[in-house]
Parts: sequence; C-alpha cells; structure tokens
Amino acid sequence: MSYSIIEDGHIATPSGYRATGVACGLKGAGKTRDLALLYSQRACKAAAMFTASQTRAAPVFFNQAILARNRESVRAVLINAGQANAGTGQPGLADAVECAKLTADELEVPRDSVLLMSTGIIGVPLPMPRLRDGIRRAASELDSGGGHRAAMAIMTTDTRPKERTYRVGLRDGRSVTLAGMAKGTRMIHPRLATLLCLITTDLAIDARLLVRSLQQSAARSFCRLNIDGDTSPNDTILLLANGATEGAPIVDASSREYGAWQEALDALTADLAQQVVRDAAASGKIVQVQVRGAPNEGSAREVAEAISRSSAVRRAVA
Repeated sequence: MSYSIIEDGHIATPSGYRATGVACGLKGAGKTRDLALLYSQRACKAAAMFTASQTRAAPVFFNQAILARNRESVRAVLINAGQANAGTGQPGLADAVECAKLTADELEVPRDSVLLMSTGIIGVPLPMPRLRDGIRRAASELDSGGGHRAAMAIMTTDTRPKERTYRVGLRDGRSVTLAGMAKGTRMIHPRLATLLCLITTDLAIDARLLVRSLQQSAARSFCRLNIDGDTSPNDTILLLANGATEGAPIVDASSREYGAWQEALDALTADLAQQVVRDAAASGKIVQVQVRGAPNEGSAREVAEAISRSSAVRRAVA
C-alpha cells in the first residue's frame, strides 16, 4: 500500500490550497454554515464527472461550459447548500454566472477559473443578496486550516461531514497529499445522483491522465451506489491538481508513480462513498451486491444494478 491516512486532514491540507465555510442564511436563520469556498494559489488541472440525469442544474451547465475551454487553470470552487439552483431556468443560470464573477473578482483570479456546485431544494431561486455578502466574507476568511468548515458547509440532509486525506508515497521517493470531501445521503443512484464530491491534490500530473484516473475511481465507487433509486440534477465529482509538490509530472499511465496515484485515488473515493452509504443507512441496512460468473464487468454491473433497484429485494432485506 502506497498511502496512509493523515489524521484530521481536510480538503485544504494539500499544499497551496485554502478553504472556509461561512453561514449566510441559505438554510434559514441561524449560524449554520451553508457556503463553502476552496481556493488554490496555483492554477489547477481539473477533471470532472456530472449527473446522468437528463435534467441538469444551472451549476452543472455552467461547469461544463467552463471546462470545455479551461481544464488547466482552475483556481476556485464555490459551493452553496440550501438551494439547488435547479429548475430555475435562465434566471438560475444568470445567478450562477454572477456567483462565479463575484468569486473571481474577490479572489482576483480570471472569471473562467471558478467552478460552482449547489445542493438543496429544487426549483427555488438563489437568494442572491445573501450570497453576495457570503461570497465576500468567505473570500476574506480563507485559510489553510479551513477545510473542516468547508465540509460542514456543504451538508444538507447529512448527519455528519464526510472527509478523508491521504499521504501518497510515489515510487520515486516523493510524497504528495490527496484529500476529499463529499455530501449526500438521499437520491443516490448508479452513475451519480444527489452527490457532491470535491477532491484536491498537490500532485503534478498530465491533464488526460487526471481525467482517466477520476473516471476509473468513480466507476468503482460513487457510480455503484444506490440508496433510493432517485436521480438528481446537481451531482458533481471534481478533482483538482495544482502541482505544488516539486518534481516531474506524471505523464505515463504505465509508470509506477501513476499506479501508486491510482491506488490512492481508488481508496479515497471508495472511503468517501462508504461514508455516504453509512450516513444514509444510519437507521437502516447496508447491502453489498456481488456478482460472480458474469462474462464481463458491464454485464455484472447491469445485474447488480437490477438487484439493487428491485423493490422486492428491498422489502426482503428491510
């Protein structure tokens, strides 16, 4: 095993990241954190996966447009909880654009270097006056120890934050840091549903390999979850790599360094996915479906998904 857990680590533990979570009234009155901000001091390569739902929220459309032209210089991610900004039409997309613009201006970074995530009630407009104030405060409160605040801010029906951080030993003697946070307890279905996950690393890696590694890890973890069979318009998994650790970038998928990285990323996403399931099943049961004798992985996945969706099976194990 080429990785080890960093106790009390968080999304801003890798070198060059800062984060925070603030309360700005998006989830009602009180002091509950509901707006998270992550910032990288260096430009990040980005890989992302989005919901399989045919109905997609404004932040998903926005991120897809940004990443179509800018996958190698992302600087920040803004995440709000309370309103999904889904089913909000053109005004919702305009609000998403404004949120990214305000964040970029506060951080003094290019406007196409900010990505967005939203989670919460569908069909409700974003409370922009509160968000404007929250973005300003979040930008002023960023620090390298603020990751736990960010993980708490993205929670909705979650009962606990979901975080994990690893130190990854590469075969050339270097070590890098890998961290993730996630939210989700309901509307979870294979190929993503109500799930948000943000992963950071200070590794230097080729952009195409970053995408490849995320697709493999997500396919073996998040994309195999099924809690209630419902899908969501917001789900996003985002992986950022800022290359802050000195050393040559990983450019060869057959290298030992890439193998060590993939092993750690597989473990991180599996850990976070299990945290999502445990939170959702706090008062129920967790069932793992294993398929043997299938001719290939695709066939095995189809069988497992059919079993996990079956209402008869769910009643039998309830």
